Amino acid sequence: MCSPSHTRTASAILGALENAVVYTAVDGKDAVQKTLALKPDLILLDISMPKLNGLTFCKAIRAGKETRDIPIIVVTSLTAAGRLEECMEAGADDFLGKPFAMEELLIRVRAMFKTAHVANHVERLNQYILAVRDMRERASRDLG
Repeated sequence: MCSPSHTRTASAILGALENAVVYTAVDGKDAVQKTLALKPDLILLDISMPKLNGLTFCKAIRAGKETRDIPIIVVTSLTAAGRLEECMEAGADDFLGKPFAMEELLIRVRAMFKTAHVANHVERLNQYILAVRDMRERASRDLG
């Protein structure tokens, strides 16, 4: 689970996105309940959560008719070899290892929102990858 200060920082930055409302959960079971009740536009998820781990959470959300298409970005310090594959097999759309730059998180969130309307999963993933690349290039030009 994210440290409270990291959660507050990420929430503040994401809350700065236009029309973004950020909800947090105290554990995996709370996250499932809130996801079912609120049906968020995007889920940022840590693998290490009490009561229900992130991989089990992903599988549960993907099994639900009303929640299966919600984009999920896993954000975790558990970056061991094979972890990315585990997350993708569980239903995650992307994986971001900690520590990470907040700008990278914002790029991925914006790219996920930009491509969320694409119905075909493979096409959405392709467009997402291109959107992330383009946003990184733009951010790099803006800094330089």
